[in-house]
Amino acid sequence: MASVCIAVYMGYESWLLIEARRFSLRDIMFMLGSIGWLVITFNIVTRQYRWANYLCK
Repeated sequence: MASVCIAVYMGYESWLLIEARRFSLRDIMFMLGSIGWLVITFNIVTRQYRWANYLCK
């Protein structure tokens, strides 16, 4: 649940950066981190990791 909340927050912050048309190196790295976190969250929710499958029996 925490991973989903973090993914939503990072997605929202990235959207605000895109709307503000700010593209500094820090902002671009934050957006790339958001994409990575979304991939990790997707893998957790779909139980593609062994430890997630073990915890969600």
